[in-house]
Amino acid sequence: MSARSEYAIVGGGPVGLGIAKCFTQAGLRFTLFEAEADFGGTWAISQASGLVYESTHLISSKKNTQFLDFPMPADYPHYPNHAQMLSYLRNLAAHYGLYDRAQFGARVASVEPNGAGCTVRLSSGESRTFSAVVIANGRMRTPLIPNYPGHFDGEIVHAADYRSRDIFRRKRVLVIGGGNSGCDIAVDASQTAERTFHSTRRGYHYMPKFIHGKPTQEWLMDIGSRFSSTDEYWTFVQREFKAAGYDPVDYGLPRPDHAIHQAHPILNSLLLYYVGHGDIRPKPDVRLFDGRTVEFADGTREEIDLILYATGYEMNFPFLSPEIRPRDGALELFLSMFHRKVDSLVFVGYFNAASGLGNLLNVGGALVTDYVMAREKNTDAFRVLRRLVRGPEPDIGRGQFLNTPRHRVETDLWKAIKVIQFFRSVLNPTATTVTESLR
Repeated sequence: MSARSEYAIVGGGPVGLGIAKCFTQAGLRFTLFEAEADFGGTWAISQASGLVYESTHLISSKKNTQFLDFPMPADYPHYPNHAQMLSYLRNLAAHYGLYDRAQFGARVASVEPNGAGCTVRLSSGESRTFSAVVIANGRMRTPLIPNYPGHFDGEIVHAADYRSRDIFRRKRVLVIGGGNSGCDIAVDASQTAERTFHSTRRGYHYMPKFIHGKPTQEWLMDIGSRFSSTDEYWTFVQREFKAAGYDPVDYGLPRPDHAIHQAHPILNSLLLYYVGHGDIRPKPDVRLFDGRTVEFADGTREEIDLILYATGYEMNFPFLSPEIRPRDGALELFLSMFHRKVDSLVFVGYFNAASGLGNLLNVGGALVTDYVMAREKNTDAFRVLRRLVRGPEPDIGRGQFLNTPRHRVETDLWKAIKVIQFFRSVLNPTATTVTESLR
């Protein structure tokens, strides 16, 4: 490897830090560009990039979220809050010397492939050339707001700008969106609002955050080996959830139109509780707005003061030219990571799985490290991989999920890990596996 080889990482959130950690461990030279004044990304509530709110806790347990070689503090709870998560990320950065490798307040204006590598130009006008660039600016970039007929005259807030339940005080609130954030915020609203309505497009499956004394995701992973088929496994799981009080139909909610494993899991131990107490009033999708009146698909109408949209985000790569910009963040990238035409561009963090941050980054970061090292040496294995990158997409479980924008980047955790480990073996036959340590 050339002594002058240097890499760029765009983004100092959890994913960018995970890649930077792997590069540091491999002895690679790199610069991490972060537009904010410190690390943290989504988890930094005081920064513009922060998307958390005062009540935010992890959805995945600390065991599934932490990096294997940098565990969270023993005194952290099973589900740390946003401040603990931010502290963990910044402590990781300090431990691996990433503050010395970062350029803060550095907004990337363009990334242009130049043949041998890429030129990165900052909004300040500074320009540098790197052997390869890892894009890790996050999936949640541009808030999505549905376009309903009519006009709403009250307050409108997107989850991207939500920080405290105080904004709901003494108001009639409608939360739109059935994902984890929508459910969390509906629970928040029920604590301070005069009345809380929660609008979802379909019926959903809900999981408790704990089952049989364990964080639910850990329990789900622990029991997998007991069953001979996926159907048998999920039938047992749903029976256990039913006994624990997590069948939405028992609360008058619509029966889901999909199997429990066909959608990203919603883990919330409070939503059904407050629905059952009448503090959250479920509603179907919105039909139209009429001033402060909202009409729903079932014909009911409610007077609303504030609407909070928890309706997701679009990915956004404004620093990439249109000809190399992924149009949907997934289908034009091989394994949602490797650009099919430009071998010096790698994307990390653009697929999702029912798991915590660490599980996929532990293996994904290792694959990216192996990739850039093999590319620099132009090994036979690298040329084989690039031929594969130009071919069909490997099976990482996408076909099993709902065909919705929310699930276009959803993957099956174990299939994704298996595929990543395969490509690591192509690039580096001596690569160690972490699969067993995750089980």
